[in-house]
Order: sequence, then structure tokens, then C-alpha cells
Amino acid sequence: MNDTAISIRDVTRSYGKTPVLDRLDLTVKAGSIYGFLGRNGSGKTTTIKLLAGLGRPESGEIAVLGRDPWAFTAEDRQGVGYLSEKQNLPPLMKVRSLLAFCSRLYPQWDRELCEGLISRFQVPVNKRVSALSMGNQRLVGIILALAPRPAVVLLDEPAANLDPVARREFLDEVLDLIREGERTVFFSTHILSDVERVADEVGILAQGKLRVSESLDSLKETVKRVRFYGFPGNAPEPPPQAFGWRVRNGEALGTLKLAHPGEPAALAAAWKCQYEIIDLSLEDIFVDIARN
Repeated sequence: MNDTAISIRDVTRSYGKTPVLDRLDLTVKAGSIYGFLGRNGSGKTTTIKLLAGLGRPESGEIAVLGRDPWAFTAEDRQGVGYLSEKQNLPPLMKVRSLLAFCSRLYPQWDRELCEGLISRFQVPVNKRVSALSMGNQRLVGIILALAPRPAVVLLDEPAANLDPVARREFLDEVLDLIREGERTVFFSTHILSDVERVADEVGILAQGKLRVSESLDSLKETVKRVRFYGFPGNAPEPPPQAFGWRVRNGEALGTLKLAHPGEPAALAAAWKCQYEIIDLSLEDIFVDIARN
């Protein structure tokens, strides 16, 4: 398999006069789990739909498994699993009938995996879809995305409506899926603890641009909150690497993307002030980046 499972290059997309994606660039390595974060309306769902071939960018290029999703053949689609944010399952079908119907569409459908997921998630397969709770409907959608054993799985808010036990089972299943082969999972979520539990790489989308994209460990190592104080005069303007910058009571508090560990000391020396470095959680980093 190619080292790159997903490639987005200089992609723009608007709805009417409203820009959603602004020259988006993103790369996802094969065999990795990529957590895609952003506020509501930031462009996460639009990006995933483009990756699934459900829309075309106005400019730029997209490749999933080396192919343009908009031009996917039926065979190409066998390699991509997709769970939409607002899934629409046939309400009158019983779950068992729905799974049996879908299994005939996918030559690689793994019946053993499907039955294992049914048991693990405790899905009542003899009920009609309309009789299921929202959480169980979501679990059926997850089974439909995973049972064909696709090389790439696109999941838009997969944990929506899941209780904590079901969420944990789902995340464990995703980890198992990755361990078994060169499969790639690209998922959006608002549950940051889920990202910290399973993601290899994290991307944060804001105002249609990917503000950061790197491993979780690297992100926490290079994005810090720094307090600068004791200025001889007025606090300076924010440096270019600042995601957030607030001046209050003669102090400046900034969230900075550090190119190297000595950068805060160099800034403090240039400004003739003191400084303090504060470590951040993923939630702190996300909030500071997404709101600026």
C-alpha cells in the first residue's frame, strides 16, 4: 500500500457565497488513526463528504487510496467505509435484514467480524431500525462501515448518541481494526478524550484552514501557553506563531506554536521581560486555536 492514504491539496469549497474550506492541505498516512477537530460549521463534515466522493471541490485536488473520490468506480468504493454525521437508515427494515442486504454488495464483507460487532455492541438485530434507540442506530451504522473491511474508514461524529460503554467498545474496535492491517481511520468528533485515547495524528480546522496537523505528542510538546510579564514598557504585539494573545494588567498571555524549546526565552530576552511556560491539555489547545 502507498504510504499516503488520504491527500488533500489546496482545496476550496463554498456553499453559495459562504466559504467553508480555504485552500485546505492535509495528508494522512496509511495505517494511522487521524482525529479531525473543529467547531460546528468549521468544515469537518464538508471535508469528509469530499473524501467520500459526495461532492467536488471548487479547486484543488483530493486523493483517497490514490484515486479521485468523485471518479470512484464501484470497485474503488469497496475500499472506503463511510459513516455520515446524519445517517439515514431504512426505518422499516429489521437490522438483520439490513446487514444481510448490505453484505451482498461487498465481496470483502466479513461475516465473522459483523457477528462479532453485533455481539460486542449488543445490537438487537431482530428489531426494526425505527424501533432502535439513537445510540443503537449509530452502532448499526458503525457496523456497516467496518464489516466490509475497507482500507480507509471515514467517520463523521461516530460516537454521537453512544453511551460511555458503547463508546469504549467502539474505540477498542477501531484500535483492533488498525492492529490487524494497514487500515486508515479518519474521524471527526467533539469528544476530545476519544481523540487522546486512539488518535495517532490530530488536525484542527478553523475558519476553513488546517491550523495544525501532527502527532498528539508533538502537538502537546510544541503548543504551550506562555505568560510574559515585567515589561519595561507596553506589552508587545503578538508574535506570528501565536494562536491566541491577551494583554491584561501589564502581562501578555499567549498560546504559541514553538519552533524550538528556547523560543520563549528568546522572546523574553528581546522584550526584556520574564516568562513562564504553562503546559496545555488537548482541550486547552483546541479551544485556543479554534476560537482565534
